[in-house]
Amino acid sequence: MQMRNKSWAILVAAAVIVGGAGWWVAASRDRAAQADFTPKPLFAGLTAKVNDVAGLEIMTVKTMFRVERGATADQWTMPSRHDYPVRADLVRKNVLGIAGLETIEPRSDKPAHYNLLQVAEPDQYQPVDDAAKSDPGPILVRLADKDAKSIAAVIIGKARSYPSAGKPGQLQVRKPDEARAWLAQGTLELPADPAQWLVKDLIKIDRARVAYATVKHPDSEVLRVNRGPEKTDNTPVDFVLPDMPKGMKAVSPFDVNAVAGGLAYLGFEDVTKAAELDFSKATTAEIVTLDGVKAVVRTIPAADQDKKFWLKISVSFDAALVKPDAAKELLKPEEAEKQVKEAAARMDGWAYLVNDYAARDLTRRLKDLIEPEKKDEPKKG
Repeated sequence: MQMRNKSWAILVAAAVIVGGAGWWVAASRDRAAQADFTPKPLFAGLTAKVNDVAGLEIMTVKTMFRVERGATADQWTMPSRHDYPVRADLVRKNVLGIAGLETIEPRSDKPAHYNLLQVAEPDQYQPVDDAAKSDPGPILVRLADKDAKSIAAVIIGKARSYPSAGKPGQLQVRKPDEARAWLAQGTLELPADPAQWLVKDLIKIDRARVAYATVKHPDSEVLRVNRGPEKTDNTPVDFVLPDMPKGMKAVSPFDVNAVAGGLAYLGFEDVTKAAELDFSKATTAEIVTLDGVKAVVRTIPAADQDKKFWLKISVSFDAALVKPDAAKELLKPEEAEKQVKEAAARMDGWAYLVNDYAARDLTRRLKDLIEPEKKDEPKKG
């Protein structure tokens, strides 16, 4: 019996060792290499060449896109989005971040383990489990010069930790032309979605500045919301429905106010040239402010995407619309005019893809905002 128990213990131990071997090998510390390893730059000398970078090619599991430098070092565009402007700060952060990557531990040099570390070529990557399916997976970044000649390339894999409080994060990396993967430290911010690289500034019009808003539908229905009475307690003004049918009331002041605030926090998911779309049957929202700004937003459903909408925005300044001292939040005329000029320079000629939540307040109908008034309860007694 004792010999049998001993044999059983050996078998169990062997099973644990074999079962854990996959993790140990895939986690892939080469002990011999680690013992004498000294941290060093992943790309020696790249920091001195960062000003030569004129393009980034980014390949993910789902897509591939490029970012290219414009006429100046602070101008970057995305060719696949008709050369729409790209965030220069994000480009700079990642170019410097790649140049500053420092290897701190060797990892596996066996392709069979690349999926676990998420350092496989993006088009060959297979998630190892359900949890990995929610990760962006490997991101291959190539830095190129003005002649499209490669300066450096790296596959950014699974993160062990993220940058925090000025300290670099730790992540798995591999040069695509080398077998060895590494645990490296550095500060990167690499969105896998190309739209996240785009400049997201449109125009911000707080509800507190708005005088009135209208929404005109292709079937000629018009929704109007007007600024209500100013409040003495300095709380935000509520908007009202001047065309309220008899026997009806607003469902919620929040929803009525949201129509006037449709451009307060508008973002977008993608962009294209407005000329490529047909806005002839668009729903048109017009938002007019007390400080002279008029914004016209035309919205159409995205034909090939459920619950998505394309919109284009035009803005203008009219000094005749200015109502001095109407609200504390107003811009001065010169500030309002400057806002319009800068916004027009960004938005003219472009159409933006938004989700149904963003489009909702710019396409409201009166029926969406009202409900029957409740009759008085019969008196008792």
